[in-house]
Amino acid sequence: MTDQQDKPWMKGQTNDWNAYITGTCTIEESTRLEKLLLEDEQALMLYLVALEQLEPTLQDYSAWMDTERFTDQVMAVLPDIEVPAQVAFKKRRWFEKPVFHYVVAASLTLILLSSGAFDKMMPHSGEKQVPPHERVSYSEEVMQATTTWLDKLKP
Repeated sequence: MTDQQDKPWMKGQTNDWNAYITGTCTIEESTRLEKLLLEDEQALMLYLVALEQLEPTLQDYSAWMDTERFTDQVMAVLPDIEVPAQVAFKKRRWFEKPVFHYVVAASLTLILLSSGAFDKMMPHSGEKQVPPHERVSYSEEVMQATTTWLDKLKP
């Protein structure tokens, strides 16, 4: 098969491109032509030629284009959504507000800072360095501190 037989749309379809450029073709035809523009370089060339031919008339076309008709067409395509006359907004409860979460986070941070929980994680510079094989992991230190704290709470 030759290129012309593979692409029958190339034979005299400048009318299709003209309709596409002026916006008078159907949605299905428009979709087909857009797909063609993306897939075929020759189709793009034909489109550009048609665009150059229509360039002088496009300015006139845009001047008389009925914007109200365009708006009506767009509104007709959109689905109908019924909006209730009065939309009731649900008021947030006090613990659902972001300020509450910030206050809780700041309070917990202050409690942890004042209890010295973060001090145990950082090595002290004044103390003797512990060799790596004798060093206890941070998670073990936190677990030991937690278990001793829980043991003190038990009666």
